[in-house]
Amino acid sequence: MTISEELERTRAALLALEKSLMALRNRIGPHLDVLRLLDDLERCTADLRRLEQQVRTPHRGELVAIPDGDYDPDFWADAEQEGLGRTAP
Repeated sequence: MTISEELERTRAALLALEKSLMALRNRIGPHLDVLRLLDDLERCTADLRRLEQQVRTPHRGELVAIPDGDYDPDFWADAEQEGLGRTAP
């Protein structure tokens, strides 16, 4: 199963939990524990949203441009040459 499928299953589970909690709240009223569960669900949903943004990968066929030019020499200023260590200034 892919990550996106797992994320989708998690989102579906959260939606099902939300539906159940709303039905419970409508049946017994704004009980403290039900309200706390709804708050927890809100945090879980926000965390899942952030996770989805972090693991989002380019779609198949989407091109990523890599420039052909040389890097700015300052980019390599603190780099070490492999096997030689840091170069003298």
